[in-house]
Amino acid sequence: MQRTNLMAIQEDGQKLIMMDGTIWIIDSERISITSKWTPPCGILINEINIKSEYNYSITNTDEDITVNAQRRR
Repeated sequence: MQRTNLMAIQEDGQKLIMMDGTIWIIDSERISITSKWTPPCGILINEINIKSEYNYSITNTDEDITVNAQRRR
């Protein structure tokens, strides 16, 4: 589990950049959700045990909404 804050949203919600420098690509089925998030919201990141390219969950702790993502950097 990793806690950070959302610094920026790019590509209409498909890419999230965190305050800790990590970059995340969001599952395309969920970008309509992340495009509405407002930085700097609290974020909780967990690795999830699924066989998918989106093997992390990112939770906006301000809104209690979770999406799946892949780590880019």
